[in-house]
Amino acid sequence: MKRPSIKLSLTGSIAGMIAATTIICWVSISSLSHIHAKSNAIVGNWMPGVDRSKQISIVFGDWRLAYRTYAMASGDDEKAKAAKGVSDSVAAFTRAVDSYAELVDSSETGERKKLLTKIRENATTYEAVGKKVLAADDSEDAKKIMARDLVPVATEIKQTVTDMAVLESAGAGAAGAEIQQLLNNALQLITILCAVAVLAGGGVIAFARLGIANPITRITGAMRNLASGDTVTAVPFAGRQDEIGAMAEAVEVFRQNAVANARLEVEATASRAHQEVERAEVQRRAEHEAEQLRFATDNLASGLKRLAAGDLAFQISEAFAPNFEPLRQDFNQSIRQLGAALSTIAESIRAMDNGTHEISAGAQDLSRRTEQQAASLEETAAALDEIVANVGSSTKLTEEARTVATQTNESARKSAEVVSHAGEAMRRIEESSQQISNIIGVIDEIAFQTNLLALNAGVEAARAGEAGKGFAVVAQEVRELAQRSAQAAKEIKGLIQTSTAEVESGVKLVRDTGEALNVIGGFIGQINNHMNAIAVSAKEQSTGLSEINTAVNSMDQTTQQNAAMVEQSTAAASSLAQEAIKLRDLITGFQLGGSGASQAAALRRTATAMATPVRSPSPSRGRPLAHGNTAPKQEEWAEF
Repeated sequence: MKRPSIKLSLTGSIAGMIAATTIICWVSISSLSHIHAKSNAIVGNWMPGVDRSKQISIVFGDWRLAYRTYAMASGDDEKAKAAKGVSDSVAAFTRAVDSYAELVDSSETGERKKLLTKIRENATTYEAVGKKVLAADDSEDAKKIMARDLVPVATEIKQTVTDMAVLESAGAGAAGAEIQQLLNNALQLITILCAVAVLAGGGVIAFARLGIANPITRITGAMRNLASGDTVTAVPFAGRQDEIGAMAEAVEVFRQNAVANARLEVEATASRAHQEVERAEVQRRAEHEAEQLRFATDNLASGLKRLAAGDLAFQISEAFAPNFEPLRQDFNQSIRQLGAALSTIAESIRAMDNGTHEISAGAQDLSRRTEQQAASLEETAAALDEIVANVGSSTKLTEEARTVATQTNESARKSAEVVSHAGEAMRRIEESSQQISNIIGVIDEIAFQTNLLALNAGVEAARAGEAGKGFAVVAQEVRELAQRSAQAAKEIKGLIQTSTAEVESGVKLVRDTGEALNVIGGFIGQINNHMNAIAVSAKEQSTGLSEINTAVNSMDQTTQQNAAMVEQSTAAASSLAQEAIKLRDLITGFQLGGSGASQAAALRRTATAMATPVRSPSPSRGRPLAHGNTAPKQEEWAEF
């Protein structure tokens, strides 16, 4: 089988490393997508299921309490109020079950659907038995019906609600275990792929050292030996089917030419010895041929000297004698083939330079995006910490608000009692005012009668003449006193009527105040119930957010490990570039004409840039990052 060329081998190796890096990125993104889907399942399905099953348990407890309250009620008003409480509890329980049913798919036939169907059937039975309790004649019959028929159904409903809560909690736990398994599988696969990438990089470095650098060093040694006159030692790698083999074959042509040169010199000496007799005749021709030979050997020696100096950009342009012209052409052809082989190697090195540069750029770009991803995860973790803290604070404030609402309800109840007592006192004042008004009326009547009697007494005293004058004076005084009493009674009656009107207005205001306080007390009770529900929900949310925060922290650590692996890949690419520089230094020892020196300088700059370590994302969990989610510049490696 034909040996692949160096250019093809290097290109394949670099493509393999790029493919491994791409697979690692794809596995990371795919694993994060699956983890995100499972997290949404927990937050959007299982955790609400736990909350709503607990809500069903709470509402069912209120329903049972409403039946007990009805059984213990004594008066018609209390029974009517208790019956309304039962109706409200039935409506609340129905809403809670319907809210849980929203989480159950209509096509689902599993355990959740069975429990939902069972609790609805039991609730229908429980409501039917409860109607018997409401229809009982007295409290004792109601209690007997509750103990005999209602309690077993209630026990079964409680067990069903408990099974629902256990099922939802188990579902959430199973989803969490799936997330953990996905994370473990992703870590194992990424670790294996990184190990394969590291082994592939090591194989590329070993290939560059053993398959390129070492053979070129040995061929260079053979060329130095040939330049020093050693034509016996064979040129290594002459049969190799790649650029190294082509270069070795070119050097082998030089060796064969040198052997032919030596053979010609031996043959010329033998010819001179055998034809010494004819030397005079052919001296001129021989001298001419010797001159041609000297000219050819001088040019060949000069060419070999320049070849030994590494100059492959020259050709022997002066024509040799016809006998030696093939030697000049072969020599020039060998120089051209050797130059072409080294040029091919230079092109391969330049391709390797471009590949290592792309690897470096890709690694740096991947590191920068890994850093940005780590910063985004850190920012997410910090935001989740703040949300957990805010939820805890909200729970505490809700507890305090619930306590304040309870105290306010108690104060409103006491205020209602005080207003009731005040209304009773105002009513008594109104009655007393009415009695005083009656007494004043009597006094007014007495003053009127007294005035009439005083008037009659004055008339009788006037008839009596001098004997009745003193009596007339007394009668006049009595009349004036009676008039003043009547006037005072009239004024007092007016004040009493005004006071009575004000007292009636005060009684109405006190009555309205009592009713308003009763309404406020009812509202405060509802607020207290809502505060209890909010506190329970806030605790459940705090637990779920804590679990999500733990998962985000784990993904943050994985991202930082990926950044460390990218640094290792960059270091391997830098080592490959250093080896390429050494190979280029060997090539620059030959004058190929044109771009050799500039290619070496470009390769050195690339290796220097790759040797600069890529900054890995440093964890800074103590403070949130301000720009962790800034969109990076779109480049060739942006979409992975």
